[in-house]
Amino acid sequence: MSDGREEGRDGTVVGSTAIKYGAWIIMLVAVLYFLANYVLPLFR
Repeated sequence: MSDGREEGRDGTVVGSTAIKYGAWIIMLVAVLYFLANYVLPLFR
């Protein structure tokens, strides 16, 4: 029975990690989009 619980906990950890890194990637893309559209044109 403990094996089933360990697998579930590992799946939760993997899911939590995936969501965390996914959020970082989305924020990074949003910052790069902002820079490309609003900051870089100022230097042209």
